[in-house]
Amino acid sequence: MDLTADLIRAEAPAILVLLATALVYLGERRVHNYNYVYLTHVEGEELIPTLMKTYYRLVLLFPFVALITAFLLPRALVPIRATLPGIALIVLGFLSRSWSMRSLGRLWTQRCIYIADMPRATNGPYKFLRHPEYIARTVEGLGFILFFGLNPLSLLLWLRMIMLLSRVIKVESRQVHELSGAPLHLLDGSSTVGASKL
Repeated sequence: MDLTADLIRAEAPAILVLLATALVYLGERRVHNYNYVYLTHVEGEELIPTLMKTYYRLVLLFPFVALITAFLLPRALVPIRATLPGIALIVLGFLSRSWSMRSLGRLWTQRCIYIADMPRATNGPYKFLRHPEYIARTVEGLGFILFFGLNPLSLLLWLRMIMLLSRVIKVESRQVHELSGAPLHLLDGSSTVGASKL
């Protein structure tokens, strides 16, 4: 009994980080479901659904895998554990993703949806970066690696996520290039210009 209590006490920060991550993911999933229905209703075409589903599954599983591998591997294979820098990167990634999602408003989903004549987003972090959410998720992943302990398995999974992202970004960049720039008029009579207000 004392061993279990000591283990829970020692891993309390990790448990809190995983709980917060799961709650954030559930919130994002709810927003995705709501926006996905809307975007498909305005005749959005979903591109690369399998790749996007695979990427977001990895995003969900990554913190848990990072914890389990750091916990189960011998200490010699987990040479670096930087809790405070890890937390800082996780929080930075979360805040950046939130800003990105807020800037896209009803246009944000966990899928790549093509809508003809949709202008490129230029508000919020999209003024400075083309793919701020993906950069934020990459930074957040690095934060999880540092927080739970740098180990080969977590690092390989993180690199796999980056490889998937490079494929997603190629498709999205091609999609942005094909867009004409005329605003799409949404069902409620508004346009996608200033989408964060939807």
